[in-house]
This record gives sequence, C-alpha cells and structure tokens, in this order.
Amino acid sequence: MKNEVPVACCHTVFTKEERIDYKDAFGELEKRRIAVMEIETGFQYQFPGDSDTLRLLYDWISLERKCCPFLTFTVIASSEDKPVSLQLTGTEDAKSFLRSEINDKITLITTMNDR
Repeated sequence: MKNEVPVACCHTVFTKEERIDYKDAFGELEKRRIAVMEIETGFQYQFPGDSDTLRLLYDWISLERKCCPFLTFTVIASSEDKPVSLQLTGTEDAKSFLRSEINDKITLITTMNDR
C-alpha cells in the first residue's frame, strides 16, 4: 500500500458531544433516505433536496470523515425539488467495508457512552 489510508473506522475520535451530534444527524438521515444504490467505487445514497436535509448531510460528513478518512464524500445537489445524492467511495477495500461493516460501525459509534 503506497500512502493509502487504512480501511478502519476509528470510532474513538469523537468527543461525547460529537458522538451525540453524529447519532442525531445519522438517525435523521436514516429516516429521510430515499434510496441506496451500488456504484463502481462505492455506494450512492439519495435524500430529499431540501435545505435542512443538505445541512444534515454536511453535519454528518464533517464528523464521518474524522472516523473514516479512507472514504471520499461527494454531494450532488441541484434544485430543492430534486433529490440530493451522497456518494461514499474509495478503494475496493473501502467498498467492501461499506457493504459489510458500515452499519455495525455506525451502531457502535452511536451507542458508545449512550447514557
């Protein structure tokens, strides 16, 4: 591996407050998600195109990239009446991670110190 970031979720990077913010943003995005489709280098998620959903996406991305720096985040947005797309992409290992482990890792992140 030449200067590649290891495909490993580092869930300990969050403060307690960031973990709460992460959990809140992810939970709300899960409710709003319209579709998921596999693309060549990862997955594409679709959400409503409203400003509130776009803000939630950026809040979540700002935290997610701290724990999963091996992913590339691409947001595709046009008018508010069209869905917003979020592409999570990376190496083949990153795609495998997304396919098999991301839900487990997100569950771990959102339930750590959950009091």
